[in-house]
Amino acid sequence: MMRVKMAIIAMVVAAVAVAQTTGGDMMQQQVAPTRYDYTQVARQITEGCSSKYEQAYAIYRWLCDNISYDTSYSIYTADECWDNRRGVCQAYSELFYRLAEPLGLETHIVRGDAKGPGGIEGHAWVFVIVEGTGTGILVDPTWGAGSVNGSTFTHREDDDSWFHVDPYWMIFTHFPDEASYQFLPQPLSRSQFDALPEIKPFWGKYGFNAKEIFDRCMAGNDDFPKIYISGMDKLGLADVPMERTLRVGERYRFAVQKLQQCDLALIDNAFHGDWQQSGDIYYMEYMPTVGGKLHLGFKQGSGRSYSTVVEYEVAQPTAADLARLEAANPMLMPEITGLDGFDAAALQKYGIDGGELLAAVRRGEVVGLPTFYDSAGDCVIDEMPLNGTLRLGQSYTFTLRPRNGVKWAIINEGSWNRTWNIDQSTGAMSMTVTPMNAGKLVLAVQMKQGGTYEYCISFNVK
Repeated sequence: MMRVKMAIIAMVVAAVAVAQTTGGDMMQQQVAPTRYDYTQVARQITEGCSSKYEQAYAIYRWLCDNISYDTSYSIYTADECWDNRRGVCQAYSELFYRLAEPLGLETHIVRGDAKGPGGIEGHAWVFVIVEGTGTGILVDPTWGAGSVNGSTFTHREDDDSWFHVDPYWMIFTHFPDEASYQFLPQPLSRSQFDALPEIKPFWGKYGFNAKEIFDRCMAGNDDFPKIYISGMDKLGLADVPMERTLRVGERYRFAVQKLQQCDLALIDNAFHGDWQQSGDIYYMEYMPTVGGKLHLGFKQGSGRSYSTVVEYEVAQPTAADLARLEAANPMLMPEITGLDGFDAAALQKYGIDGGELLAAVRRGEVVGLPTFYDSAGDCVIDEMPLNGTLRLGQSYTFTLRPRNGVKWAIINEGSWNRTWNIDQSTGAMSMTVTPMNAGKLVLAVQMKQGGTYEYCISFNVK
């Protein structure tokens, strides 16, 4: 059973009294007559509940789990809904009312409009008194049960985001005919409601504060990223950018709490999974390098597919964006990342200077990079040809500072070069080679005495 939340928003108490005097009684008279006594089934559904709040939750869960939405739009009353185990929003709400009635659980059916996939249309939900006189909660069992796509209804398991909905979340999608059922200090006008983005209460499950999001929208800052329900109860979004559009060259912080075991990634045109960890919080500093989509995603188990939790748009870079990116990290400039053979990890491993590489690209000296192999050999390369294609008979200098490996060699189609000039003060090894054979020229390393040589970097010779 869901943990009981009795810290009801104080303003609701006063608002209920208004609802009861302005429209509450009228709404109860609109419930269709019933031919059934729901007492026994109501007691069965709420067996073991120790409070009105728990009873309301039990009824909500039963409706979500057992009633399907009527995509023929023909079932509107509690009795028809009970008989057929399906109904439209009015039927869900009336059946909630009939199951609550024999328990002494006061329920108000709220009618109005709601924002859904098909636009804004008529809808019904409930307000339930759960503690004391006039203290209650907003509940939408229809939307908690699942979603409709055309003529297909899909159940959504264990979605409690539509039970005990904060009024600040509710107003983003639900506009009651009776303004008192907004339960806001200052009710919104219809035009204000229409202008609000479509934000669902499951945002609260990720850790967002309803009033803060509401106030931000009222201040005109409503260009939020697209947030999906897929990670609800699996992740907390401790710190993520709240603007939908990100800029190339800007740095953004992502901090995600794992509520369940899963893998996390930021995915743009590449895969970013190098998170740092502090307790159950995983964080990363991310800088976009190209325009397009950015997804924060997760996966559970051994599958390869990631489910999107947050989606951003990275704007196509302006000259100012590219200048900022070049100043921050020239190695990530599109002129480099778009080269054949680009491997950020390998370039970093060998200490290739991004500024020098970018300058060589702009001079037209580099049109593609050499091939980097997954080798155990490690060194810092102070000098080498940066273009992946070399010319027969032209001389090239290689200067490197080994971090490991016993011996290093440059091999050109069976022609071995092992004689290095060594700087005793720095340990740097230098060699100038002139490839005489078309094919491959390879920098290779011997990891142990007498062992075979591993390829580290390969060039084409033409």
